[in-house]
Amino acid sequence: MDPMQKTSAAGPAARPVRPARRAARLALVASAALSVVALTGCSAITDAALAAVGSAPVQERHFDTAVEAPRPSNSDDVAWFLPEWVPSDARDIDVRLHTSQPGYEISFTSADGVDLAACEPVDGDLGGPALEPEVLPDDLPATGLVSCGDGRVTAQVGDRWLGWTTAEPVPGDDGSGTLRG
Repeated sequence: MDPMQKTSAAGPAARPVRPARRAARLALVASAALSVVALTGCSAITDAALAAVGSAPVQERHFDTAVEAPRPSNSDDVAWFLPEWVPSDARDIDVRLHTSQPGYEISFTSADGVDLAACEPVDGDLGGPALEPEVLPDDLPATGLVSCGDGRVTAQVGDRWLGWTTAEPVPGDDGSGTLRG
């Protein structure tokens, strides 16, 4: 009898089963199962990453110090970094932003304050904040505002420095820092 044929009490099986083919079929089935598990796992990992980073259009973060917060020079994220005008001694920093349209607000304390030498006065409040404020005080100033080159307005209120994207573009803003571009 050919060792490649299976037999039963009724006689030879209808077709021969070759060990190499059986191994190949098992490998194919195992590979397909592994692919399904891997794809499902990747989806779960992606979902977990989105949940950790945040997929909501409006996001908020707090940083105890400016050292903890990302800066343009060390951030791969196009949204999460402090503006250049935020001083290095900034503390108790609250940032809130919209990830896909104009809307940014920041509030912090600083002994040194913002270096206003590179900032320009802004006429009026330019329609107020583009994003419904949550980290800014209810009574925002409408005068005495400046823009420090990133398309946002800045002001000091009490012991806190504030900045926000306005509903109307800041004159001369190219839109690159405010998602208007």
